[in-house]
Amino acid sequence: MSQEDAEKMPVTTEENAGAVRHVIQFLGRVQQEMKLVHHPDWQQVRSTTLVVIVFVFLFAMYLRTLDWIFSPLEHWLFAH
Repeated sequence: MSQEDAEKMPVTTEENAGAVRHVIQFLGRVQQEMKLVHHPDWQQVRSTTLVVIVFVFLFAMYLRTLDWIFSPLEHWLFAH
């Protein structure tokens, strides 16, 4: 039997059963891991959201300050 003939052969039921078994095992592991997931309460969500908003604002102010400082330098360099 050539390799081409072997590639054309249909998948056996044993191979299908093995694949199904792997999928079932995978889904079982996913279910176990989902039991370990921590879901924050509303107070934690609010506090972490506030922290993110404050840091985004501070970082934006930092970048704006750098732009304000270096913008005249950029105009001076490219004007000459």
